[in-house]
Amino acid sequence: MSVLERAIGLYGYVFHPITVLGVGSLLLIHREWRDQNAGRDALWRRIGAFLGAGALALVPTAAFFVLFRGGLGRAVGGSSWRLDEVVAAGVLIAAGVTWFVWRRYEWGAVVPGAMATFATVTVPYAALAPVWDISGHVIYALAPTLSLALVDRRYAPLLVVPVLMVPTRVWVEAHTWTQSIAGFAVAAAVAVGLYRVRTRSGDPRTAGSTAS
Repeated sequence: MSVLERAIGLYGYVFHPITVLGVGSLLLIHREWRDQNAGRDALWRRIGAFLGAGALALVPTAAFFVLFRGGLGRAVGGSSWRLDEVVAAGVLIAAGVTWFVWRRYEWGAVVPGAMATFATVTVPYAALAPVWDISGHVIYALAPTLSLALVDRRYAPLLVVPVLMVPTRVWVEAHTWTQSIAGFAVAAAVAVGLYRVRTRSGDPRTAGSTAS
């Protein structure tokens, strides 16, 4: 196996959905905090709240493996769709809790907007999982990076992550071209659509700036 083939094989693990969602969310949290000129304590409170929401997102995974005590092989049962549903449940919990906390303490509207995007892209992903293997790696690589780029185009170079995710998922035979491209299309449509809705609200705080 060549170095390139090894790198392609590892790509989906390095840029795992949980990693990209987590890092993308933290970057959005930092950007929103920076623009508000809040104290450093405020930043740590926000990071702590997000990490707490992330910890709650692990509950479905823990319950899943407790339920399927026969091990990973029995849990998956020849298909990954059960794990896809668990991932979807975790994303919905983390996004929902984060959205609620941000609104409750009025920490801004940029992060809640992103959480709404993450939750919305999860709906078609979870709905299709039992019948069609749309690429969750592509969806969750694009949703946070595109959310960042829409808020601040200085983050646009991060879009290389989802762009490369499309062919790498096909290369490792995890998905077909149709499944990978569909994941990209769904995430792009949701992220751009919700961003436009927020900008039309007339409140610049809702969408954030597009600083160059």
